[in-house]
Amino acid sequence: MTWLTDALMQVILLITAALMLGTIVAVVVQRGLRRRRLRREAVLDAQVRLLVLTATVCDDDELPELLQRVDGLDADAQRHVRRTVLGMLRDVTGEAATRLRAVADAAGMVPAVMAAVEHRSAAVRSDAAEALGLLRPPGALRNLRSLAEDRSREVRAVAIRALGAFDDQSATALIIAAHRTGSGVSNGLAASALLQQGLVAGDAVRRALDDPDPGVRHGATRVAGILQVAGAGDALVGLLRDDHELVRLAAIRSLEQLPVRSAVPRLLEMALGEGVEGEAAAAALVALPPSWTADAMAQLSARAAPAARRAAGLPAREALA
Repeated sequence: MTWLTDALMQVILLITAALMLGTIVAVVVQRGLRRRRLRREAVLDAQVRLLVLTATVCDDDELPELLQRVDGLDADAQRHVRRTVLGMLRDVTGEAATRLRAVADAAGMVPAVMAAVEHRSAAVRSDAAEALGLLRPPGALRNLRSLAEDRSREVRAVAIRALGAFDDQSATALIIAAHRTGSGVSNGLAASALLQQGLVAGDAVRRALDDPDPGVRHGATRVAGILQVAGAGDALVGLLRDDHELVRLAAIRSLEQLPVRSAVPRLLEMALGEGVEGEAAAAALVALPPSWTADAMAQLSARAAPAARRAAGLPAREALA
């Protein structure tokens, strides 16, 4: 029995040693492959980045040859081109962006993005939505309208942000709708998309000031002053009495940028109150033309709470004694 036990132990030790050796070999091979892949990616990055950067600054008659070179790259290199272009498009505009889009097209990016729109992974659809906003190929707006109503909240948010790049009323309508309470898209993100559209969104923003949903009113009020939306002044004055504090605060701040004389009495009333609204209203009065606010500032000086006085730049009462 002893020799059987010894033989069995030897077998077990041999198997264990073989397994350990196999594990070590596997780790070494994996690390070697990883280093090889990283070296290849570093080489590709250097080659591709130079090629892409050259495309943004070369003469017009040199661009077709560069695009032909991109078209002739192997699959790995083209994937690297697509990643590089997408990263650069986040930071550039104008002619450089137009050329980057041409490079992306030569690298086969548009078909890949279009195919990803219906991918089962929400992360892939989100990436597709961002790419559509940056590349703006034919059909991008149609696909982004669909992604703006995606079942995934993350995808909807990315699509709404991407829609800000399009001067289209249907895009504006979806961005306005994204402000609704419970939409799953943050009010700030949707408002930034409206700001990106600029004055194209002006009429829709003005109408949204009267929307029954407080989230929509809040978003529209936030951007109306920044965009200097024509005809929005009276509505902003009315929103100083909105039922929702966030809307009232947004109206105060927009009236600093879009001054309306009829806002002065209500702003004074709010400035003589307490809390954040009082401070915001006091600061807004200071931003309005002095010829409108002389009497209001005198009343603030005599009656305002300390926080509102500070917001208006008035000295403390103790300093006046």
